[in-house]
Amino acid sequence: MRYSGDERRRYARSRRGFPAIVDDGGPGVLNHIDNISANGVLCHTVKPVPLMTRMSIALELPKPADRRIECEGIVVRCDPHEMGDDHFKVAILYTKISEDDRDAISDFVQHDLTAEASAES
Repeated sequence: MRYSGDERRRYARSRRGFPAIVDDGGPGVLNHIDNISANGVLCHTVKPVPLMTRMSIALELPKPADRRIECEGIVVRCDPHEMGDDHFKVAILYTKISEDDRDAISDFVQHDLTAEASAES
């Protein structure tokens, strides 16, 4: 767990965006991940998704993980994106995810944070 300054999140986040996210034909087309943690994901969609919408999602973690994650989640936030009226930021909280997948996401995030800290040094 990482708490620093005004950070209230329980899990650290990777802010590295990546394009691969797929849903099960739900109400929105999820097309880009903004950030990810072991607790949830913030992604972009081309139309709004109602709060509390349950979704089955599959996402491909890029290298070094190179792993497909399949889980279920619930939409906890949907805000218009600065890009315009046809783009939204959707926050999804995982409600059903295996411990192995949660650990893989956590390892991916820690790798990114370590690489980011090394690049700043």
